[in-house]
Amino acid sequence: MVTKIDRCSRNTLEFLKLQDILFKRKIEFISLDLPHSDDPGINRLIATTLSSIAEFENNRRKKRQAQGIRAAQKQGKYQGRKTIINKTLIQKVQYLKERKNLSVTDISKLTGVSTPTIYKVLKEHLGYVSNRLVKLEETNEPK
Repeated sequence: MVTKIDRCSRNTLEFLKLQDILFKRKIEFISLDLPHSDDPGINRLIATTLSSIAEFENNRRKKRQAQGIRAAQKQGKYQGRKTIINKTLIQKVQYLKERKNLSVTDISKLTGVSTPTIYKVLKEHLGYVSNRLVKLEETNEPK
């Protein structure tokens, strides 16, 4: 049982997979925002149809949001989220990675910063490359 059909899946394909799993286990899908019938076939039809409509509406909302962001950027009103990367964080990450030899996950837990942000610090500010995090050593040899 769910309160709204658009809360149980991101798109119609995911919903159909979920519905199939429930059907095979003989579990009835009930959404509180949908009409309910004694006929399981009608319930599946209604749920599938409204799932595809919910996906359609979600896609339209995303497009409108992107258009609004682009318009605000042109007017200089939308700058995006401010970064949390600063000198202190860079120094902490460098110390924990190079001196303590900690993993990105451990660094993330210790600093309270997400792992993608830690990767960004390592790659953009500390000279690490690839997901294997190999540090580029500066050499004086010609390339």
